Amino acid sequence: MTIITKAITEKKAADIVELPLVVDEIPPPGDVKDDPEGQYATLPRPTRYVLRCRQRAQRLNSLTTLCLFLTALLVMSIGVIGGVYIYKQYARVQMHRFRGWCDIPYYESNKAPYLKDALDNSQSLVSDPNNMEEDAAIFAEKTMELQNDIKNYLTERLEIDLENEDYEKIDVPILRGGRQGRYIHDFNTNKTGIIDVDGNRCFVMPLNRERVLPPRSLYDLVNKMYRGYYEVDTEVVRETMKVVTPRITDLSGLGPYIARECRNMPTYRLEKVVHSVDKRSVKDAPFVQFSGKDVWELAIENMDEIMAYEENSIK
Repeated sequence: MTIITKAITEKKAADIVELPLVVDEIPPPGDVKDDPEGQYATLPRPTRYVLRCRQRAQRLNSLTTLCLFLTALLVMSIGVIGGVYIYKQYARVQMHRFRGWCDIPYYESNKAPYLKDALDNSQSLVSDPNNMEEDAAIFAEKTMELQNDIKNYLTERLEIDLENEDYEKIDVPILRGGRQGRYIHDFNTNKTGIIDVDGNRCFVMPLNRERVLPPRSLYDLVNKMYRGYYEVDTEVVRETMKVVTPRITDLSGLGPYIARECRNMPTYRLEKVVHSVDKRSVKDAPFVQFSGKDVWELAIENMDEIMAYEENSIK
C-alpha cells in the first residue's frame, strides 16, 4: 500500500488571497508630489465653480453706455451750433457790406457813359466781398492797360456799411492832376478822414452832409446810375482848407474807423478858408472825390508849411 503525504510548507486554499492588479486608493493631496514614478493612477477631482450674472451689473453697463452716448451727442451738438453761429456772423458782415468800383465823368470832354467798368468794359459795378485782394490786383493791372480810356474819369473804390450805416470808405487810387487819397466818412462821430497816400499823412475835418450822402442813399444812387435810371451830376465844387498845427496825438476821439486808418501817421485838423486858391503847384494838387453830390475838389493851401513842420519835428 502506497501512502502520499503533503509538504509541510504548502498552504491551505483558504489561506491563499488574490491581490487585485490596480489598487483603488486615493492618496492624500500631499502625497501626489512625492510620487515621482506615478504609483497612484487616480488624481483628485477638480473643484467646480458656478458663475452667476447678476442683473445689477447689466444695468450699470447700460447706464454707462447711455451716458457716453449722451456726452458724445452733446459735444457734437455744441460743435454744430457753434460752427453755424460763426458762419452766420461772418456771412452777415460780408453780406451787409458793399464793395465795388465806380467811374464818374470828371472832365468836360467826356460826359457819357456815366459808369464804366475798369475790368472788362461790360459791367460798371463790381461787388465781390470774398476776393478783395485778388480784385484789387486785377484792377491795378487792367487800369494800366486802360489808362488812356479812364483818364477822363474819376475812378473810385467804394466800401459802404449797409447794416448799421456807420461809415463810407472811398478810395481814389489814380487821378490825373490830383492827389491819391482815401476818404472815410464816419456818420457816428460826424467826421471825415482824408488819408494822403502820397504824403503818408492824415487830415480830419467835420463831415459835410451837404456833399456826402448817407451809406444807404449812396448805395441806391450808385445802383440807379448803373441801371441808367439816374444821370449823375458831375459839376465840380471847389473848396480850400487850411491845416491846423500841432498835430493830433490822441486819435480816440476820431472814431474807430478813422483812427484805424490814420494810426502810425501824422494827423492834422483841417479848417475851411473863405478865399479860393488861384495858383497851385504840383504838390498842392487837390483831393478829389464823389460822395453822391457833385465832384468835390479839396485843396490845402499851406501844404508847404506842413512839410516844413514835419521836417523840423524829425530834427
